[in-house]
Amino acid sequence: MLTTVDSPAITDSDSRAIDSLSHETREILRSEIQFIHNSKFGDVDAEHEILDSDDRFSPENAPKARVPKDLPAHLARLCETELLTANEERSVFRRMNYLKFRANSIRSTLDPQNPDEGAISTIETYLTTALIIRDHIVNANMRLAISIVKKFVTPQLSFDDLLSDGIWALVHCVDKFDYDRGFRFSTYAYRSIARSSYRKITDLQKESARYLNSGGDESRFDIEDEGSTSSMDDRTWSTLRDLLAGMMHKLDCREQFVVSGRYALGVHRKIRTFQSLADELGVSKERTRQLEQRAVGKLQKMAASVDLDDVVTPAFA
Repeated sequence: MLTTVDSPAITDSDSRAIDSLSHETREILRSEIQFIHNSKFGDVDAEHEILDSDDRFSPENAPKARVPKDLPAHLARLCETELLTANEERSVFRRMNYLKFRANSIRSTLDPQNPDEGAISTIETYLTTALIIRDHIVNANMRLAISIVKKFVTPQLSFDDLLSDGIWALVHCVDKFDYDRGFRFSTYAYRSIARSSYRKITDLQKESARYLNSGGDESRFDIEDEGSTSSMDDRTWSTLRDLLAGMMHKLDCREQFVVSGRYALGVHRKIRTFQSLADELGVSKERTRQLEQRAVGKLQKMAASVDLDDVVTPAFA
């Protein structure tokens, strides 16, 4: 007599786990893994040669650097990582990009309809390790970024603002550097960080020029509602506008830009969000909020020193 064995039923828990893996697979497939390819990555013994031999130098056992005593505490912490030698630099860049290459190769085999938990785990491990290596390279070159940014500080652009952009430029350089071309990373990064700082200064100068060239329009606003009569004459409104314009010009360029955007002055006919202003300035949303608070505080102090009774004259006095 022929007997049959029923396949084990798929439980709700199993179904949820499969759905979760399928979702994770789709997320991995949607995210591009960027790396600098090398012709040797496809060699049969590449994995052994790169991952095993390069493991002799890893971020975990890297020596700490001597930090200059004159640096503030928050900058000193950024400079604790020892500079990389030429051989160490080549080793870490090769390992980082090979890990991304391997993760991308496994990624190309994924199927959301038949998710592979082991493959997903391996991809995540490779990418996490690559990220640790990237952060180590960034930290090892932090003193370079600081030294470059210091040269571009102006009264309108603080060191901290420029350093934020400089670090992002440094991270971008790490992702794009081809270690096999034969020159040091510092040569490549120096130009990119300097260009980033210079671009930030020129963008701020252009914004300032637009503001100044627009004249009184930057502080002009509609004062008459339809069907209503103003209680102040044109001379009074003109005086008030001149006062506001004079106060605005005492703010730095970024403060002028934020206040104009937040209060729809001049070319900004609509109130702009903190995020849109932050994106254009290249700073965080919270930093933009702080700039607004600082600017408004300055305007309030300036306004408090003005005797409006001497300025505001009713039209029918």
